[in-house]
Amino acid sequence: MKKILIGIALISGIVFAAGGEGGAHHSPLELFWKGFNILLFLGIVYWFGRKPVSEAFNNFWKSLTKGVDDSEAELQAAKEELKRAKEELERAKVRADESIALAKESAQVEIENTKKHAQEVAQRVKDKARETVEIELKKAKEELALYGMLKAEELAKEMLEEAFKDPSVQKRYIEAQLKALEEKRNA
Repeated sequence: MKKILIGIALISGIVFAAGGEGGAHHSPLELFWKGFNILLFLGIVYWFGRKPVSEAFNNFWKSLTKGVDDSEAELQAAKEELKRAKEELERAKVRADESIALAKESAQVEIENTKKHAQEVAQRVKDKARETVEIELKKAKEELALYGMLKAEELAKEMLEEAFKDPSVQKRYIEAQLKALEEKRNA
């Protein structure tokens, strides 16, 4: 602060020395008192104005540093938020990968279960169809056998009726029947 006052005094003295009235010279005592008055005035201004000026400079400095500090705090907060967001993104990626893996595994299990169920159903359908075919085949065979027996009986009747129209066949049949009765009685 002393350097500032000395600088102001020197500048004032130079200004007063260079600027006289019409080139008139001032006596050294006059210059001394003018310089002293200026220094006294500046000292008084300094004495009474130092606190407000100091406060003004301090407030200005604080506002500058506060802005920088606030910016640094905001930058740090933004970095922290970015770090948390990146960590959350990584956790979300891990959860997504786990979900995809679980979904794939579940889908594979479901596909296997569906295939197994389809094969079981197909086997049951085949077994049921085989049973149905066997039952229907047995029924058809029985019906065919019954039909064959009925046709054979009809044919046999027709043949017998045709054969019994001949009197010699009738005679042989009666003799065979009598002979069978005698054997039964004798036995």
